[in-house]
Amino acid sequence: MRSLTVFIPGLFGSGISYPDDFPNAPALNWFLSKGTYQSVKRNSFSYSLCQLFGLLQEDQHDLPIASISRLIDSNQYPDGIWLRVDPVHINTDGNRLTLTDSDEFTLTQHDALEFAAEINNLLKPYNLELEVPCPTRWYLRFNEDFKLKTTPIDAVVGQDIFPYMPRADDRINLVQLINDIQMTLHNLPINVKREQEKKIPINSVWFWGYGELPNILERNWSFVFSDESLAEGLSMLSATPFSKLPKEFNDISNKESDYINLIVINEFNKFRHYYEFDEWVEMLMCYEINWFSPLHEALKTKDIDELKIETDINSITVNQNSKYKFLKRRKIFIS
Repeated sequence: MRSLTVFIPGLFGSGISYPDDFPNAPALNWFLSKGTYQSVKRNSFSYSLCQLFGLLQEDQHDLPIASISRLIDSNQYPDGIWLRVDPVHINTDGNRLTLTDSDEFTLTQHDALEFAAEINNLLKPYNLELEVPCPTRWYLRFNEDFKLKTTPIDAVVGQDIFPYMPRADDRINLVQLINDIQMTLHNLPINVKREQEKKIPINSVWFWGYGELPNILERNWSFVFSDESLAEGLSMLSATPFSKLPKEFNDISNKESDYINLIVINEFNKFRHYYEFDEWVEMLMCYEINWFSPLHEALKTKDIDELKIETDINSITVNQNSKYKFLKRRKIFIS
């Protein structure tokens, strides 16, 4: 059995923001018209990716995204309990406060370290220190369990943040700490400069992904290709061969006689939250040429027996028998 699963949240944008007149993408349209279609609802890219590797949420505890991504960012075993502290922009939207993540802004390592130095002054009473191995992925390490419960950042983007605020036991007031961080960052010269340069200021952080590195996972995939550090960390935990996502499907060379491979594409995920129609169409057509058309050809030449396309709103399965399906169903992209 030669099976390929492509996990690509955001492929259809926000689901309700794009027109019925879908762009001319023949291969993708063939998958949609011939495949077996199922509506799904995946609110978090990171949590859904963990599920593909068999790592499931238990008793409403966080999935330990921080320790898994830290495994890759630090290139060493992350001992202890870890928390992601990602830089964000909080915007006032009527009576709501909404969150913008790093899909919408850039940040240099130099500037990230400058922000972290200011935040670390607030963390000293808790004997904590912010670590910044990557400009947009910041971390805290805990030596004891503060019973934190958080919401993944990719489930909060564009939402009112109040229902999703993190919680902990009485030893640390996370909401107050976030408020103090916001006040500290508000008038920093570096943020004033960003606003002058028409860049989004970094005026807050988001706590999420709390926990220790999990035990070795059962291996579900023959090989994983991805542009996402979390996928690389999960591959390492499950002893799964991993490679960076190539530019196009035909660049994948290690095609064995039997395999169950996973391709994880993070590039579309931002379109779940940010309406950028022209950019979405341009990226869609690029993937039509480099990925969907070659995948269609691989099905026709029987290099692949089955293809599954998993997005945030639907699951589409096509196989060798799909070409005999003459009834064309109406395409539905609304979640």
